[in-house]
Amino acid sequence: MLRNVTDMDLRLLRIFSVVVKCGGFTAAQAELNMGQSNISTQISSLEKRLGYRICERGKGGFRLTEKGQRIHAASSALFGALDAFRNEAQDLSGRLVGDLYLGLADNIATLPTARIHAAIARFYQREHDVHLHISVNSPTELEMAVIDGHLDMAISYFSRPLPTLKYQPLYKENIGVFCGQNHPLFAVNSPSLEELQACDWIKHGFLPSDQVLPITPNFASATAHHMEAVAHVVLAGTHLGYLPAHYARPWLESGHMRAVHPQKLRYEVQHSMITHAGHPTSEALRAFIDDLLAEHTLEAVNQDSE
Repeated sequence: MLRNVTDMDLRLLRIFSVVVKCGGFTAAQAELNMGQSNISTQISSLEKRLGYRICERGKGGFRLTEKGQRIHAASSALFGALDAFRNEAQDLSGRLVGDLYLGLADNIATLPTARIHAAIARFYQREHDVHLHISVNSPTELEMAVIDGHLDMAISYFSRPLPTLKYQPLYKENIGVFCGQNHPLFAVNSPSLEELQACDWIKHGFLPSDQVLPITPNFASATAHHMEAVAHVVLAGTHLGYLPAHYARPWLESGHMRAVHPQKLRYEVQHSMITHAGHPTSEALRAFIDDLLAEHTLEAVNQDSE
């Protein structure tokens, strides 16, 4: 019978949580860096401490008992409370510490007004022991990652606001229509609207169906969720596609692409920073947001900590 929770109990509960997350002892071996027999011994020790069985394992596979399900839920709440305490204690230290998870849209390093690199440089002038984790993904996946708590903050073009997120506009990006050198229209100086609409296009999978574009293609046999994927297909000469003007510039200069009616067939998108409206804001995240806004000479919009 468990009468008090020791450090050893916490260790056993963390092992148990990993096993549940992985779906069994075998799958958890790599993440725990432990052999299957060792994992089994640790779970048996936890069951002995609790006084009852929390999972079934054997030829029938891994399965939580009803008590095991409740222990897993309770331990998840416990570790969440411990993490909240750790963040609070770290924030009081006067030094930025911990992990900071940031998400970005792809291929914005060539956009001068993005200034992500300048914000990172400013942040690293601070006194800190922060480990920065940066990932690149589509706008929809970035929003979901912030909502799920896998990212602390993300920057991208988001088509419409979600109620659980805070949005801070940062910079704009010009998007145009581009054609690869092997495309039939590459040598046509001023293709007509009908000629363009008759072509095969690659569309952006993250745009909403009601997005208003300068020209709406009649046919698109390819879909991409990242700008680099669009570039590959446009360079192939098989499709027309929308690309950021700054990103396409090297291929324009090398002659591998051309912009189609660049003054008319273009539109502008707003990139924003998003954070979760209901999650606590760590001191490290607040500092990075301050540095990012300073690089854009902006003030925070409702970015106070909870």
